[in-house]
Amino acid sequence: MKDPLEEASAEVDRRGATFILVAIVAGLVGLAIFRPGSRDALALIVGIVLMVMLHEAGHFIAAKRTGMKATEFFVGFGPRLWSFKRGETEFGVKAILLGGYVRILGMTNIEDVDPADESRTYRRASHKNRLIVVLAGVTVNVILALVLFWAFFAVQGHTNEGVATTTIDHVVASVRNSDGEKIPSPAKAAGFHHGDRIVAIDGKRVTGWEDLVAKIEARGDQATEFTVVRKGERTQLDATPKDKQGRGFLGIGPAAAFRSINPLQAVPESFNALGDITAGTVSGMAHLFSPDGLSEYSKNFSSDAPKAGTPEADARPRSLIGIVDAGSDIVSGDWAQLLWLLGAISLILAIFNTLPLLPFDGGHAAVVVYEAIASKVKKREVRADFRKLMPLTAVVLAAFLMLGLSAMFLDIRDAIN
Repeated sequence: MKDPLEEASAEVDRRGATFILVAIVAGLVGLAIFRPGSRDALALIVGIVLMVMLHEAGHFIAAKRTGMKATEFFVGFGPRLWSFKRGETEFGVKAILLGGYVRILGMTNIEDVDPADESRTYRRASHKNRLIVVLAGVTVNVILALVLFWAFFAVQGHTNEGVATTTIDHVVASVRNSDGEKIPSPAKAAGFHHGDRIVAIDGKRVTGWEDLVAKIEARGDQATEFTVVRKGERTQLDATPKDKQGRGFLGIGPAAAFRSINPLQAVPESFNALGDITAGTVSGMAHLFSPDGLSEYSKNFSSDAPKAGTPEADARPRSLIGIVDAGSDIVSGDWAQLLWLLGAISLILAIFNTLPLLPFDGGHAAVVVYEAIASKVKKREVRADFRKLMPLTAVVLAAFLMLGLSAMFLDIRDAIN
């Protein structure tokens, strides 16, 4: 592909852009040093950028191995900030660090290419080699997901079914008062977070989840002091469990306990996780683009919009802002959870890229498969006319751009509220 922002940004002052980039990087480093709470978000951002670049590296390596000419490999889009050339490929960094790209000559039959390079273009390669190149990025993401899942299970262990801990997995966002109005749950109002571990109530040690539930239920409408461990430090939170039918209700759910497994046992668990997340993602995508799913998503922009933190709101697509925001709460200083989350993101990125629509990798693969089948049937070489495919590609790009921008708007709105 080509950088879609390069021509539009050609007049940007390179020295000024470099200064801005250096300032941003220095600011992020300073943020990580002086605001430890930001490290989870920064780790997620760096991890996602690395995953995107590893995806592109898959395309690049496959192209080189199959004899195609790759002229550019850049992190980011827009004006060049820094680059060097090795062999026939220019490597470097551009100003807008939102992903990256590899430029392989002749990705379509309407691209102008120097006749001397025509034999090394993508479009002149065999069907097999073209499939290898377009699916290499997805393959890298799947392998990366498996490695990260394996590392998670090897470090964290396997869920011990039926055993709950006093560590908070989720916080109920809201409850209804006597007038039927939604108000923050006692846990939400008190400031409980995912990952908090409750160790004492009113100064008395909590021995387990059952003990915690019993103590909470006995304190309906009573001001209670909770001692929690958050990111290795003890803190006190004051909450008043809501009385519901004579029992106190705080609004928290427990995290499961884990049992240790050896690295060999972690291998099948990694494949199980791969299958579960793939099935869930495919099901979620099918629902999102169904009439019911689109109707539900549109409600986010109406007066009937689900409140942030509810299952309905959590089920919608997220932009990078939302992923980092929610992911930071999930990680909460637990690097094993970071491994799991990055593995899930890598797998979801791979699944999205297999959609059989241009400009996704799956769309390019679908074109190759069509050309291979049509060529066999017609006993001659058949090439798809990209001039006819461009309007469909524009529609797909517009649809996903609208989805991304709308998700970003909702994530910012939820963060503000």
